Amino acid sequence: MKMMKLSLNSEILNAVPLNEYYQKDIKHKGLIFIQHGYQSNKEYGADYLALTLARMGYFVVSIDAYKHGERIEEPYLSKNEQGMLLEAPAVIRHTSIDIIKLHRIRYKERFPKFDLIGISMGAMIAYYTATKTDKIRNLIPVIGTPDFMYQANHNLTAAGIKVDEYLNEDAINYLERISPINKVSRMKYEKLLMLNGTIDEIVPVIPTVRFIEEYDPHNYEFKTYETGHDVHRKMQLDIFNYYK
Repeated sequence: MKMMKLSLNSEILNAVPLNEYYQKDIKHKGLIFIQHGYQSNKEYGADYLALTLARMGYFVVSIDAYKHGERIEEPYLSKNEQGMLLEAPAVIRHTSIDIIKLHRIRYKERFPKFDLIGISMGAMIAYYTATKTDKIRNLIPVIGTPDFMYQANHNLTAAGIKVDEYLNEDAINYLERISPINKVSRMKYEKLLMLNGTIDEIVPVIPTVRFIEEYDPHNYEFKTYETGHDVHRKMQLDIFNYYK
């Protein structure tokens, strides 16, 4: 069987650096956004998944998150740990808005709905985006969490930062307000596939388990793997099998 040649288009659209992976002259099975994680970029954090899914007949888009990759800014330039952690909610929110706008500007006519695969922080972006648009078909958060408040406390504590010194009342209220676990009724998607590591010390699986037990999200599948904070090979294969 002849292997179709993949095309890669890299550009900046609406101030957002993006990569498009696709086969020419075929009817694509759908549009998939793949969102990388914390301190990563659209190539390093998404390339293997993007290339494989494009070979399977999908039109795949990966973007640099806000203040990451080609549009990196402080505090991610100097890698100030406290600053990066405190800026993360803004990165999540801004990147989510970018995905929604890019879909509307370029892809909506060809693909009325899109899939969203997010890795780590990208998974948090995926959860959040589902509360902001009704255009998501398959929502696939990988090694992520829908509970932003839990994750903020976990990150700050792990970094040796005194939580009460950096999370004032306004910051706590903001995190609670945007956290998807507190907005389950507003989450819109057709299918939800959650993949988490059971021994992940960076983004613990506990909030995802609680999300399922307490809120019973509709039409979901939840898979766990005996792994830490990495996209295990079995996770990758499960994603590819999901799209077969």
